Amino acid sequence: MKRPYIGAALLIGLAVLVATVILGTSLLREENPFSLRRPPPGQVRADYLGDGTPVWVIGHVDGTVDVLSGFDSHVPFNLGKMLWWCPSSRALENPHHGSKWDEYGVKLGGPAPTGLPSVEVSVRGARIFLGAPRPAPPLDTPVHGPAEVDREWCLEPRDGVVFHTFDGWQVWESPSAAVEAEPEGWILLEGELVVAPTGDSVNVCAAAGCADSVIATNVEVPPADMEFGPLGGERFIARVRDDALVDVTRIVFVQDGGPE
Repeated sequence: MKRPYIGAALLIGLAVLVATVILGTSLLREENPFSLRRPPPGQVRADYLGDGTPVWVIGHVDGTVDVLSGFDSHVPFNLGKMLWWCPSSRALENPHHGSKWDEYGVKLGGPAPTGLPSVEVSVRGARIFLGAPRPAPPLDTPVHGPAEVDREWCLEPRDGVVFHTFDGWQVWESPSAAVEAEPEGWILLEGELVVAPTGDSVNVCAAAGCADSVIATNVEVPPADMEFGPLGGERFIARVRDDALVDVTRIVFVQDGGPE
């Protein structure tokens, strides 16, 4: 006579368990709306957030994980720069200006004014769930591992460097077409930076010429006797806002065996 009651109790318990799992999963998704693949201990991967923002997913040898900004904190003329990972030094570096950071985002050297910002992470199995942004480590933060001078730094791509390749991204060869399309998130452009004839702005010109150009609103006009460096064959990432390009950033673009 007690079996029906036992069966009912089991069903009620199972229903409560299922509801708890569903609620917990819902809360997890709500609190951690985006996740990335967890790297094996010691491995590092160039990756992207949901809107295309470049980040570095750092797997430390102790099994912990950090997600660091993909951008240099040193931005002369407000033109963004990106980093590469040097396996032999186990550190991040800007190959254009020489700033360096350890695998936790602590500044090692160079003109960068700060360490690298990061994102809170929660490791769950094979995934890492991302939380709130974290500020850059203070400049007096102890360095993890050897000092800058005691590391073996990469000098060129064939040293095994890792960088964001933007594989599968559409390459916009026409900046005006990109702005007209108003894509969401980050986009990849090919062209060059040129000071406008009026001298009051910097434009992203198509590789075919400045008849097709759009203002790079974040980039400041350099002094008249200074150039940005090699302007041809550049690749940039940027975002579109208010009929202009914002957050224009020069990427590490390997061409003919060397970084551009």
